[in-house]
Amino acid sequence: MTPFVFFVGSGRSGTTLYRNIFDCHRELAMTHEAHFVAPMVKQRKRYEDDGSVAVDRLVDDLYGDPNFRRQGLDRQVVVAALAAATLRTVPDAVRAVFAAYAAEHGKTRYGDKTPGYVTSIKLLADAFPESRFVHIIRDGRDVALGYLDREEWGPSTLPDAAFYWASRVGRGRAAGRRLGPGRYLESRYEDLVADPEGVTHRLCDFLDLGYEDQMMRYHEQGARFIAGTKDPHAFGGLAKPITKGMRDWRTEMAPADVIRFEVIAGGLLGELGYELTGVPASNAVRLEVAKARVGWERQRLLTRIEPLAKAARRKAATIR
Repeated sequence: MTPFVFFVGSGRSGTTLYRNIFDCHRELAMTHEAHFVAPMVKQRKRYEDDGSVAVDRLVDDLYGDPNFRRQGLDRQVVVAALAAATLRTVPDAVRAVFAAYAAEHGKTRYGDKTPGYVTSIKLLADAFPESRFVHIIRDGRDVALGYLDREEWGPSTLPDAAFYWASRVGRGRAAGRRLGPGRYLESRYEDLVADPEGVTHRLCDFLDLGYEDQMMRYHEQGARFIAGTKDPHAFGGLAKPITKGMRDWRTEMAPADVIRFEVIAGGLLGELGYELTGVPASNAVRLEVAKARVGWERQRLLTRIEPLAKAARRKAATIR
C-alpha cells in the first residue's frame, strides 16, 4: 500500500508552503486542512458496526463540516466512492474519500496537511499503518510572531505562544521517536528556504516519490489557491517563489520578548539547532514567566476537562 502522507506541525510554521509544493507533484493530491480524519478515527464507534460502516451518517458528518466542504469534492462523488469500496472500518472509508479526492485531481496518491495532527500522530499511525509523517518545524520565535500577527488563529500573548509552540513540537517529536525514522521525518522550514530543491528531494525519497521540477513552480498556482482559503490575506506569500526573510524575530521581536521566549522554550530551540541569544533573564522576568506558566497549565487542564463535563451533563440529562 502506498504511503498515506501527513504534513503536521505547529501552526504558522510554513506547513502550507510544504503542502503546495507537494500538491504540484503529478502523483500526489494534498488536501488543505480537511480536519476530519482524526475526529472520525476517535469516534469510530459512531460509524462502525459489526464489520460495516454507517455510510449515510459518515457522509452527513463530512458535509456538515465546512473544512471538508472547502476541499471542493462533490457529495455524489464521495457517495459513489464509498459505495464502490469494501468498507469494514473508518480507516477504510477515509482512504476511499481521499482516493476520490486524488482521482478528481487526476492523481493516484493522496495526503493531508492539517498542522494540529502533530498531537494525533500515534492515533493516525495506528489507524493507518501505511502512513508517513513529515513534521515541519520552524524557529519558535518566528512562529510566535506569526501567531501574534493573527490572534484569531492561536495564542494571543508571547508567553502563551512560546508554551504552545514548545508543547506542539515536543509532543510531535516524542510521538515521532516512538514511530521511528521509517515513518516519521522532521523538516526545518529554514532548511527548505535555504535549499528548496535539496530538501524537497529528501522528502520525496522519504515518501517514495520521484522528484519533479514543477514542484518548485508551486507559486504559479498560488493565486488560485489563495482565493480558495478562509483568509486570503494570510497566504499572500504563496504566490511568490520561496523567499528568505519573510519573518525574522531578530529584527521584528522586541528584545524583552526574545528573553521571555528563551526562558520558556530555549532548551527546545537549542535541541533543534536554533541559535540562542544567551541574554540572561532578570528575576522579575522569571517570576513573570512562572506566573504565565501557571495560567497556561490551568487553561490546558480546563480544555481537557470541559468536553468530559459536557458528556457527563448529557448523560445525566438522559437518565433523568
